[in-house]
Amino acid sequence: MARRTDGGRPDVPRSFPTRRFRNRRTLPMVALGAMAVGTAGLLVMLPAVSNACQVAPDTALVPADRVRDAIAPGSDVLIVGDSYTKGSGSTRSEHGWAQDIVTDLGWDATIDGLGGTGYVNTGTYGSSRVTFSARIAAHRDLDPELVLVQGSQNDWLVGTDQLRTTVESTLREAERQWPDAVIVAIGPSAPQPRAEVTGGISSAVAAGAKAAGVTYIDPLERQWFTTMNSPGFAASDGQHLNDVGYQYLADKVADALDDLAAPSDEPQCL
Repeated sequence: MARRTDGGRPDVPRSFPTRRFRNRRTLPMVALGAMAVGTAGLLVMLPAVSNACQVAPDTALVPADRVRDAIAPGSDVLIVGDSYTKGSGSTRSEHGWAQDIVTDLGWDATIDGLGGTGYVNTGTYGSSRVTFSARIAAHRDLDPELVLVQGSQNDWLVGTDQLRTTVESTLREAERQWPDAVIVAIGPSAPQPRAEVTGGISSAVAAGAKAAGVTYIDPLERQWFTTMNSPGFAASDGQHLNDVGYQYLADKVADALDDLAAPSDEPQCL
């Protein structure tokens, strides 16, 4: 159920700078120059282009320097989630976003993905031992610097209040178990049209994370999967992602973590 990987980069020094700089294309107003109107010149200004950086919601609940340390190459990371963390839909159903982000960022990670499970849902297993809370508790002997809890769209039959309460208790337990770790919850991240039915789940997970004081990354609100890009990212079942989709999701999660690690005076983008 869980496996450990060092991302193939065990020799990366911990002091290596971790932020991956990307072209954020935040453009200032552009002066086109003075245009003559009669004897007077007017300076024409154009507004910023429409694809300028959109400031992300202020969801960071831990200092940026703590996040930077937690996502550094070589960090000990625990990822707990559902079939997306397991990699269902990918080649051999074992190459999900978690494996991709671990490789890309050079983490020393334990990946615990189990299909059909969630904060409440036990899937076909029918045992509370497979819920996120139980599996987090099972890793109590680890000492992670970063804990990512992903999902879960499998909680779609759970009442909103029950889900919110369970999310809060699960994340609080993670905080008690690892008081020095950065805990981050990642909401449902299904392709369209599946994503349309995850709104209630996302809201409940967001509320539970907020109550627990845990940073929440909301793929639905950030519109990572749209009607335009989903066909290229969805697996044949329409419920999971293919290899390209999982790499895309890994990149989006990495970008979101980078933004949380950015100094407060640096633009944080969606």
